Amino acid sequence: MQIRTTLKKYKFTEEAINAVTSKKITTFYPPQQQAIESGALNGKNLLLAVPTAAGKTLIAELCMIKSILQSGGRCLYIAPLKALAGEKFDEFKQKYEPLGIKVGLAIGDLDSSSKSLNRYQILIATAEKVDSLLRFRAKWLISGLSVVVLDEIHFINDGSRGPTLEVLTARIKQLNPDIQILALSATVKNASEMADWLSANFVESSWRPVPLKEGVYFNEQIMFNNEAKRMVKEEPPDDLSKLALDTLRSKGQVLVFVNSRRSAQASSLVVSSAAGQLLNPEEKRKLNLLSKEVLGKSGETTKICKKLANVLKNGVAFHHAGLRPNQRKLIEQNFKNNLIKIICSTPTLAAGVNLPARRTILRDSKRYEAGLGATYIPTSEYKQCAGRAGRPGYDEFGESVIIAKTLSESRLLFDKYINADPEPVISKLGSESALRMHILASISAGHVHNVNEMFDFISHTFLAHQKRTPNLIELISHIFEFLEVEGFIEKSGFRYFATTFGQCVSRLYIDPITGIILRSGLQKIDKGEAPASSIGLLHLICCTPDVDRLRGIGKNDYIELEHFAAQFQDDLILTNRDLPDLEDFFFHLITLKTTWMLSSWAEEEKEEDLCDQFNIGPGDIHRHVESARWILHATSVIAELLGFKRLTFIVEDLKNRVRYGIKEELLELVLLKGVGRIRARNLFAKGFRRFPDFKTIDPDDLASVAQIGKTLAKDILLQVKKHYKSGARST
Repeated sequence: MQIRTTLKKYKFTEEAINAVTSKKITTFYPPQQQAIESGALNGKNLLLAVPTAAGKTLIAELCMIKSILQSGGRCLYIAPLKALAGEKFDEFKQKYEPLGIKVGLAIGDLDSSSKSLNRYQILIATAEKVDSLLRFRAKWLISGLSVVVLDEIHFINDGSRGPTLEVLTARIKQLNPDIQILALSATVKNASEMADWLSANFVESSWRPVPLKEGVYFNEQIMFNNEAKRMVKEEPPDDLSKLALDTLRSKGQVLVFVNSRRSAQASSLVVSSAAGQLLNPEEKRKLNLLSKEVLGKSGETTKICKKLANVLKNGVAFHHAGLRPNQRKLIEQNFKNNLIKIICSTPTLAAGVNLPARRTILRDSKRYEAGLGATYIPTSEYKQCAGRAGRPGYDEFGESVIIAKTLSESRLLFDKYINADPEPVISKLGSESALRMHILASISAGHVHNVNEMFDFISHTFLAHQKRTPNLIELISHIFEFLEVEGFIEKSGFRYFATTFGQCVSRLYIDPITGIILRSGLQKIDKGEAPASSIGLLHLICCTPDVDRLRGIGKNDYIELEHFAAQFQDDLILTNRDLPDLEDFFFHLITLKTTWMLSSWAEEEKEEDLCDQFNIGPGDIHRHVESARWILHATSVIAELLGFKRLTFIVEDLKNRVRYGIKEELLELVLLKGVGRIRARNLFAKGFRRFPDFKTIDPDDLASVAQIGKTLAKDILLQVKKHYKSGARST
């Protein structure tokens, strides 16, 4: 099926056709042809279950462009992860803004109505952001839509993100029954069941633009699923380096998947010497520059940064959540442009951005699970990793290889992964915690007013479609009762409405349990039963289910945490009498450990020292800080709602200290753009404490402060000048 001929038939303009075919694509792939024949361009709902790189997204793009240019429609593209949303935004903006189509991105704070988003014809957002907009009764967002794209719809199976995606999908269907739904998915076992739920035509295909060979490696030989064999005779002593070097010799790239961060770092070092010997001088020069960029500025370099910079010189990188976001982006960009040859990663990369490689290697088929020990990873996880094999436009085929340790294991791996179907997608909405949050949101937004209406709405979810909760009406009734008793909702006649507190908690996008804990702690402070210290407030938010807590307690932690608890005993706002969860010894210790880490960050402890002390990476610090900052913001909003004005100021200062990692004395200095925790401390040491201190300073003297320089010095003085010109006062 010719693209140009088909699009002319559907009345696409010449400019639109040129935009779509900008990558020299002339014919539709077989799954794309099936999608069009199934009514995609006629406005039919569609679930497209095909492998990675088989053209799912293009079908969604065509439906959106047709709706916008021919009917003045507006479209919503829902991505499961911020990274994927950002990737699609960059791609769509480049392709379609020349056609006059405005493309927007919404992945920011979750307590804003963001009415300005209405001006975009294609809005790319995460499910959480769209759900938060609906909590502000932003029906304008859904009612005006013509097409909604649900990318990676199988994320409904995810325990944390799945319930929101599922509820949002059901809500969109309820608010706008005429909308065209395009659900995109990897091949899953029960995709047809999901299509039935969406009232969508179902297109399934195993076709790939780059054929995939799947095999198991053992004893220097890969046995493929087509019974072909490949001997791997390379010099390195270890199997991973043999497989990697075998790929690099034929100008391919490699993705290695391992079971932990530590393994990702260790395996990158193992393969780096083999990879380095195949680099040309120009690649070595560029990689040395990249290595220096990853190290960053003096004073911000950690051991993880140094390890990454070291292997990068040989064209190898490791990738995991412990890295800073900018470091992960650099790795992804330079892998895409073929400067980095090998990435060693945890499997989360396979579900993130689009990074194809000639060969994917699953080194570890088992992963440690608490209480279970080493267990085999799910088949769906393997399929996600294997799907990254094969670079369209570069490779004639892709190879996915699993490393077996024994001959008997090689046979087992064939049956468990290569010859097996992925697990079915199962709704995760049935848990009380998930329902509690979404029931409050439904009442707060005015979508439902009683148990029966809520049950009617839930009956349209994938949970109900799968008939997995026989006692659902009892659970919903129980949650309504709980929300009423705790003051989130109140009854008027036969209808329930959200209280001011309930509205506040819902719009802050936090669990009602978090709202209760924060309210309880703030009330204790207001009554004089607990101090409003930074340690106490940090411990308060660490007791909530919404804060991202540290995950491990090592043998050496017990004594130090008990000492920390004894030292700050009088600062802690909540005890086990206020919160029964603190009776659990592990929960007690993990809240203390997270409190300690956040407090150390806000006391300007060095990033490298924090990484060593708490066994985390720079990326973890960033993630925990963002989580804490959000719940401190929620604490401030609730304090203001409760009339505790003094506490609002205290919490806001602490929020900014956590955000920047600074002591209170630097709060004014970090308001200057380009001045972070290190530069602010350098300025403070030279006598700059507040904005007035910059009024009479000579630019050259300011530039002489460590890490400031002439350009930033001029910018700082300009910012201060604008500050006073606008009539603002130094605080």
